[in-house]
Amino acid sequence: MIHRPIVSVFFLLIALWLTGCSKTPDEQLIREAIDEIETAVQDRQTQPVIKRLAEGFRGPQDMNVRQVRQLMAAHYFRNRNINVVLAGMRIQINGIDASVNFNAVVTGGVGTLPDQLQYYDVETVWRKIDGDWRIIRADWSPAGRD
Repeated sequence: MIHRPIVSVFFLLIALWLTGCSKTPDEQLIREAIDEIETAVQDRQTQPVIKRLAEGFRGPQDMNVRQVRQLMAAHYFRNRNINVVLAGMRIQINGIDASVNFNAVVTGGVGTLPDQLQYYDVETVWRKIDGDWRIIRADWSPAGRD
């Protein structure tokens, strides 16, 4: 007699394997890069984010890599705790370029409970450079404002 927990785990592993197979390798690499960025921000680390930005990166208002680093430092200074939740991710790959759009909820504060909450619409363009997916352009704005 097979125990129910073992059968459940077996079917769960098969389901996870099947859902993992539905993504292209490039899509999976982009998702992993986004996970790295999300974790780095929550851990208040700048370098893992910066390494995902292409040399000629451009952000809102023509922001460059140096300015992204400064923006992150300012947020890390003001917020001891930062949490990021991403939703509605849409990835479109076209050769060596990809567009990745999603919504992000970002909270921050100095105590256990967040003092700030912002909901963003995020649009990014990625390029595969030397086998690595890097962000070449990004735009984010508070949700509902175009």
